[in-house]
Amino acid sequence: MALKKLREFITECGRVLRVAKKPSKQEYWTIAKVSGIGILVIGLMGFLLHLIDRLTSVVIVSVLVAVIVLILLFMKGKNN
Repeated sequence: MALKKLREFITECGRVLRVAKKPSKQEYWTIAKVSGIGILVIGLMGFLLHLIDRLTSVVIVSVLVAVIVLILLFMKGKNN
């Protein structure tokens, strides 16, 4: 059973290699450009999501600090 599957796999590999051809220079550059653009787009999206995450964290912390400072100032004004 395993030997039969191995033979079928080798036969399929041989069939693929017979059909496959080396890409032309133009095909290669087209594939390279599309792949590069895809990598840049995904990287830019990741960078923007990371930047948005960091900015929202900074804004949240800033608002919390401002609220705490206002509460402390309000409490100090009431004590005087």
